[in-house]
Amino acid sequence: MVLLKLWLLDADVIIDLMSLALFDTLVERHEIFVATSVIKEVKSHKKSYWDDRSKVLINFREQYIESNKIKELDATASETDELVTSKMPPIWADTIHIGEIESLTILIKEDELMFCSCDAAAIRVLPFLDASERGISLENLIASSGLKRVKLATKHTEKFFQNNLKIGKERWIENFRT
Repeated sequence: MVLLKLWLLDADVIIDLMSLALFDTLVERHEIFVATSVIKEVKSHKKSYWDDRSKVLINFREQYIESNKIKELDATASETDELVTSKMPPIWADTIHIGEIESLTILIKEDELMFCSCDAAAIRVLPFLDASERGISLENLIASSGLKRVKLATKHTEKFFQNNLKIGKERWIENFRT
C-alpha cells in the first residue's frame, strides 16, 4: 500500500532510519526514490542509532535498487545547473553535497515527490527553488507514516526543519533586495 511518494534526499536520512530500525518498514509503506549519487554514499549504518561503536556494512544498490524495493533516479549536470545551482546563493554551493544537489534537481523535475532531509543547507535552499511546501522533517515523516515513536536527534525534528526553512526564506527575501 503506497501512502505517499517520498524523496529521501541525503544519505544521512537513509543511514539514520536504518540505524533507528525504521527504514525497511518505511520502504514497505511508501514508494521511495533515491538519487544515483546518494546510493553510492550509503555504505554502512550504525547497529543502533545511539551506539557509535558498531557499524553494519550494506550493499544498498543490491539490497534495495536491484531488488526493486526503491527506485533510482538521476539528473544531468546541465539539469542541475539550470534547475538548482543557478538559483541558489553561490556561497551555499560549497556547503551542499553532490547527493543533495542531485536530489534537489530531481525534486524539481518530478512534481509528485516529497523531500526529506536533516541537512540545514539543503533545507535552506528550498525557498530558492520554490519548493518549501514539498519538504518534510524526519520527525513528521515518521509520524505521518505510522512508524513507532523513537528518540530523535535535534537535526531530525520539525523545529529544526522549520527553523532552517525560515532562514532560507529570509535569505531568499534578502536576495531580492540586493
